[in-house]
Amino acid sequence: MNTSLFRVLSKGQRTGKGLRTALFLGLVIACGWPLDKLGAQQPCEDGVAGQYPCLGMDLLCVRSLEEMGGTPDGNGNDCWGWSSGDREFMLFGRSDGTTIIEVTDPVNPVIMTDVPTASTPSLWRDIKVIGDVAYIVSEAGEHGMQVVDLSQLPLGAPGDPVGTLAYYTGFGNAHNLVANPETGFVYGVGTNTFGGGLHIVDVNEPSNPVLVGSWEESYIHDAQAVIYNGPDADHQGKEIVFAFSGFAGCFIIDAEDKTDCQTLSAVSNEEWVYSHQGWLTEDQRFVLLNDEIDESTGIAPLTRTWVLDVQDLDNAQVIGYHEGNLGVTDHNLYIRDGQAYQANYYAGMQVLDIVDAANAEMELVAYFDTNPFWDGVGTSGGAWNVYPFFESGNIAISTQSHFFMVRPSEGTSGLKLPESQAESIQLWMQDGRVKVRSNQSGLATVMDTQGRVQATWPLQSQGWSTFITEGWASGTYLVKTQTGVTERFLVH
Repeated sequence: MNTSLFRVLSKGQRTGKGLRTALFLGLVIACGWPLDKLGAQQPCEDGVAGQYPCLGMDLLCVRSLEEMGGTPDGNGNDCWGWSSGDREFMLFGRSDGTTIIEVTDPVNPVIMTDVPTASTPSLWRDIKVIGDVAYIVSEAGEHGMQVVDLSQLPLGAPGDPVGTLAYYTGFGNAHNLVANPETGFVYGVGTNTFGGGLHIVDVNEPSNPVLVGSWEESYIHDAQAVIYNGPDADHQGKEIVFAFSGFAGCFIIDAEDKTDCQTLSAVSNEEWVYSHQGWLTEDQRFVLLNDEIDESTGIAPLTRTWVLDVQDLDNAQVIGYHEGNLGVTDHNLYIRDGQAYQANYYAGMQVLDIVDAANAEMELVAYFDTNPFWDGVGTSGGAWNVYPFFESGNIAISTQSHFFMVRPSEGTSGLKLPESQAESIQLWMQDGRVKVRSNQSGLATVMDTQGRVQATWPLQSQGWSTFITEGWASGTYLVKTQTGVTERFLVH
């Protein structure tokens, strides 16, 4: 029996994603069909989108590392997003550079430019954005931090160089970069300076990054920096860093005074192996944390998402963990609208609804499996990062071999679309028709991604209005009401 086919069949049985999915994937391999060619826009139907197992997530597009400008012996890694007006862009990290792609039309992404590595290739690259400026670091020696002006992206000439504002050399290598758009500071972590702790740079003048402080009590692997507005009155209004330090646990740091950062809490747990990354809930009462090594060491038979109570920043406590349905290694997670979007390597992206954080209660409500062949422990393949913050509701996923755009399936139970859009306009696609419900009456304008008007639709303030899209070209369209509220929909 074909060994690849055996792995696919085994995966379908282990994960409960269905024998139909496994048989389909086995047929793909047995017939020698190229997976990328089957990875165009596909709805999630009967547990599969094209060849990818799914729940409540449609596939919009998939591109290989080579299509993104990478080399066959290279790898993909981190991703981040940037928006300019109604346009959306993804920054895809590779071992040898960064690809910038316009994903306003996520079915037909356009590569805008490439930012080559500042030194040698490396497995690790990390990207953050403040305003219209991207900051890029790598674990490659002597790489420093690239400062890239995204507002200078070419509009009509993909591949033209993008403007570089500065090149910061206060550190050489950095495992990761943390950005606080509210204050204009970035924090290099895992650098070759300050014991791998916080290397704090003021980038309020992007063309002139300036070292302004540090914290060096421990190596830091990743972190989140915020202006704190949570329940602890003693620290409201301060810049607080929630730092994840690998083998040393988690630190909560008062970074209001960059020249004298103070540790508020140091949290550890005997069942933690490597505190990898985490994210605050939106009310800033809890932190969700992932451990990258507990599965591979056998401590955690199934993937764990840990919860910390940080309502008292000086006395943070471990609550417990949610146990997932697969024994895969977890990586980065982010929280939007009360749901955790997790990049979990071989399981792809999983979405957990945070039902009751105080009791570590969560529910799997969606997933998109970027690696259809195997679910298991390991970090050498699968989803590295996920970016769920686009206003459109589209979601970017970076893996070590591909880049994906996905979107919640229409009408999926349990998934939340961006609240700013859902409160005023809702869309429902069915059989070549678009049903629109808005709390505002009047004419809505329908445009393609180039801004060309396709139709005008009269909306009523109550109930649904139905419009026919039969004969329209496949792609993304934008509905804009007279009050300026917008929503996108796809024509297959």
